[in-house]
Amino acid sequence: MAVTLWIFLAFKVLGASSEVRQFFLKQVSGQDCQTLQLGESWISQSPITCQRECMSRYSENCQSVVYNSQTGICRPGYIAFGPIKNVKTSIPETAGSSDKIYYVRQAIPPCTTSDNFALYDVCGTSACLYLSTSEADNYNHAKTLCSRMDSRLFVGNTMAKFALFWYTSKTYMKVTTYIGLEDIDVEGNFTWENGEPLSYEQYQYIWFPTEPDNFRGNQDCAIAQHANWPTRFGLDDAFCHEGFYYVCERCWEC
Repeated sequence: MAVTLWIFLAFKVLGASSEVRQFFLKQVSGQDCQTLQLGESWISQSPITCQRECMSRYSENCQSVVYNSQTGICRPGYIAFGPIKNVKTSIPETAGSSDKIYYVRQAIPPCTTSDNFALYDVCGTSACLYLSTSEADNYNHAKTLCSRMDSRLFVGNTMAKFALFWYTSKTYMKVTTYIGLEDIDVEGNFTWENGEPLSYEQYQYIWFPTEPDNFRGNQDCAIAQHANWPTRFGLDDAFCHEGFYYVCERCWEC
């Protein structure tokens, strides 16, 4: 059972609303969240002093810390993200360790909840999403359906956002799902729906081993194969003319 540690951090989210959003330092296990280490570790008396020192040393880059109450070892971390099996350098290293990760909730984006959109959060990263309840006819149809709702197919262009997509589609939808990623124009050059190319770093962890394989020379759209392979992690490339479920994202500041 995850334990929550509340601390009085509060910030105003510019562009989101006139409200002051609450930011909390939250404790979870290594099974729930991960992070990447910013620098050398040190000894702290508590998670609070660990976080304060991290903020002092690394300012806005410090988005999480990993603290071991038995040893007092504090490790500074970047933004937290949900479990991604293919990232080998993340901390905590083992699910059974006594390390705990403490992350600071990121800015909560504005979310107009018309058309059944809602806010979803994983390890402090939030997004305004629509989870489809039926299949689109094909990839372009999924794009069109999202566009009609003032949104786009989900762009998972960071570790945190990809983890949010994976957890949300796997937990709440449990069906094979399109994500906004394709190499239709140039084979092998995958591009997110916001026009950003898939980075080399992401290429290493978002795909299932042996994928993408461009089967029959015509698989250009990325999917999460939750229906056929519910226990495996990583995307597959598929034929863009196939009908699958999809996730739309409202993202005015992206």
